[in-house]
Amino acid sequence: MDKYGYKPWGINKRILGESPEQSGAQIVEDDESRVIISYVDRYENLPYWTQRVRVQKVDSNGNFLWEPTGVKVTLDNINQGSQKIVNDGAGGAVVIWVNTQAQYKVNRISSDGQRMWGDSGIVAGINGWYDPALLARTTGKKYVVSAERNTIKYFDENGNVFYNDSLDFWLFNIISDGTGGIVLSGKVWNGMIPKLVAQRKDSLGNNLWQEPYVEIADSLDIGTSLNILSYNDYYHYGWLGIKNGVAEILQIQSLRNDGTKLFDEGSISLSNSPTSVTLIPIIASYYGSNIYAWIQWDSPQTFNANYARRIDSTGSDIWPNNPVLLNDPALGYFSMVTDCFGGAIGVGYLNTDFAIRVLKVSVYGKLGEVITGLENDRIEFSIIETTLYQNYPNPFNSTTNINYQLQKEGRIRILLYNILGEKLKILSDEYKTVGTYSLTFNSNELPSGVYFYSLETGSEVIVKKLTILK
Repeated sequence: MDKYGYKPWGINKRILGESPEQSGAQIVEDDESRVIISYVDRYENLPYWTQRVRVQKVDSNGNFLWEPTGVKVTLDNINQGSQKIVNDGAGGAVVIWVNTQAQYKVNRISSDGQRMWGDSGIVAGINGWYDPALLARTTGKKYVVSAERNTIKYFDENGNVFYNDSLDFWLFNIISDGTGGIVLSGKVWNGMIPKLVAQRKDSLGNNLWQEPYVEIADSLDIGTSLNILSYNDYYHYGWLGIKNGVAEILQIQSLRNDGTKLFDEGSISLSNSPTSVTLIPIIASYYGSNIYAWIQWDSPQTFNANYARRIDSTGSDIWPNNPVLLNDPALGYFSMVTDCFGGAIGVGYLNTDFAIRVLKVSVYGKLGEVITGLENDRIEFSIIETTLYQNYPNPFNSTTNINYQLQKEGRIRILLYNILGEKLKILSDEYKTVGTYSLTFNSNELPSGVYFYSLETGSEVIVKKLTILK
């Protein structure tokens, strides 16, 4: 879907396998305007059934790139499921899954759909509890896997394990810290009540925060989902637990890069109602704020509505109406992503007709509002690195969009070259401040063919390839 809610592909693109049913899809970007999707391919004729994990790559025009039915992550003839996927940093993906022998296996799929770590994959661990597998990519081509609750393994790009470690807590989340290390989050038990804890490790496995861990919350609801966002050197948490003696209160807290708490006086309650709620992914917005959304219901069988709040680094609400009602009745299996303009896009299904619906809330907390630019506001957010993105659409006929972001202010140039490396055009030559930019390139004067475009700053040159088809 585009930012206006239209479907540029026209029709739905069904992800196929070799069996009648496909489900459990997970999706990641490949850094070149394409996505890689992992999913379960299932055939059922009870009491017999087969289930395999497959992956498929889709370009920005909706074309399938890895065969019509995708690629198997393993040739093992044993049922598989509960997969996780991350971008491998080279146009492919790393996938972990569990089979019915309680083996947690991992494989790397290259940019052209080849199984790089063997046709069987590599055993990362064995866990008879069948806990959800955990997987993250650090900077570069290194991957962290957990299959056994309180252990982690580091794999290099060739599938070699170069580091093992045991933890002092039950792990259930791993994210990259953006500098080659990771942040590990989990729980320890205080009698019958679990606590929420975290530890940050560098690329060599050394603990960077206080020993043995940082305690974020002294009470977790046993069935809570944990949502974490790493952004601008902060780690933002959302969970369900006891607050002021009341159970099942939805709360948030943030850790700084050194492990200290952003909200010194304790967690912030998103909803003071003790009724059941489910937190969805935390979305980064502008001015150091985040969007927190949730589903709230009176009982496990009766959905009420979807709500959201935008909260800044002082714990204050930014939207005038809080919480903002997103949808009533609630959309089930609700999830959200950024709209790239400080707002968020949500998707879920309505249980009256099971139709998938999409909604949008802007940076100002208004439903359905489309933000195409913020010329009157000074956007203050951290950009980790200068990036030139793949043009979209590509290939294209007449016009395409080129997006880029700048970590430092200064003079930049965007140039166009032919296949021989000869400069054809200067698309942009101006002084820019830190931020994200976009330009539209018109190819009316050029014939079909392969071209290159570059972003030149005072310290680096980044080159991408584009294709004109007429």
